Amino acid sequence: MPGSCEVCSLEPSKYRCPTCALLSCSLACTQSHKIYCAPKAPSNEEPSNTPAPDVDPTPKNDSKGPEPIEPTGTKATVITPAAVGASPEMKELLSQYPELRSQLQEMFQSTLEEEWVESYTAPARGRGRGRGRGRGGSTPRSRGPWTSEKGFNRGLGRVRKLRQDCEEGTETGKTAEAFMRFMALVKQGGASA
Repeated sequence: MPGSCEVCSLEPSKYRCPTCALLSCSLACTQSHKIYCAPKAPSNEEPSNTPAPDVDPTPKNDSKGPEPIEPTGTKATVITPAAVGASPEMKELLSQYPELRSQLQEMFQSTLEEEWVESYTAPARGRGRGRGRGRGGSTPRSRGPWTSEKGFNRGLGRVRKLRQDCEEGTETGKTAEAFMRFMALVKQGGASA
């Protein structure tokens, strides 16, 4: 397969996503892409021999445009960040826990290109003292240039870590309580959203 990995942009691609045809180089890149994979729109380059199904050109929902597609077997509501942010429950949560706002802003900041450091020093592996064997850990490693996918994955990692710390009990107090209430609010979609 020609081209480089569309996830990390470091290695030549070896795999193609069956859903959206994105090229990736490894299982790690494929799994990080799979989190938010969406099918690409069909291209008009290859004509199809099968007739197109009859579609009514008039929209049924004139006020909002096309309706979101729901997975079969579930009645999930579409939650937009604006709807959660404007909900009275979120406003009450932010007034009750003012530190939650800065916590969420830090998570968002970690997704931005300005916060991306292309190379970093990996933590030391091995015994950690003496001259024994091991990698040393002082060699800078390259993360490659920032991409929106890398930013998204970094922010998602921060959310997952905080959620895991809260659930395991290593993060306690108002920080944990505020974040878990925020997660519950996002899961329910805001009662007024």
